[in-house]
Amino acid sequence: GREFVTGSYDRTLRVFSYNKGTCRDVYHTKRMQRVMTVHYTLDDKYIVSGSDDSNLRLWKAHASEQIGQRTTREEAAVQYRQALVKRYEHMPEVARISKSRKIPKVIKKQTKMAHVQKEKAQRKQENRIKHSKPGAFKHESDRKKVVVREVE
Repeated sequence: GREFVTGSYDRTLRVFSYNKGTCRDVYHTKRMQRVMTVHYTLDDKYIVSGSDDSNLRLWKAHASEQIGQRTTREEAAVQYRQALVKRYEHMPEVARISKSRKIPKVIKKQTKMAHVQKEKAQRKQENRIKHSKPGAFKHESDRKKVVVREVE
């Protein structure tokens, strides 16, 4: 499909849709170390990850999807559930449930600390601009800080 998967130093795999800013799924285990490489299999049913502890792990691309053949009754039930989600996706409760992801406490703390550090840096930069000569510091947006090089 039109998705990509990322592996990171916070010991998680995240599956993103190409046009959304949030991840669809988060994969993690307690034993897994920093993820160095990730790859989809050729049939797009599995994700292979390689981590710092020199292990390869095989993950289902859609975690709730059943492996193997389904009966017609199971297939009808899955299609019915998908139709219900699509029909009521505009409701806030359904959207909240579909967006919720179980992320380990350690990773939540790391994310929160990174957010706090970023806010501190922004506050420090604003104070530097405020208390220095006009034109000594320029404000640069976060998006432009990320750009390494522009190719024409």
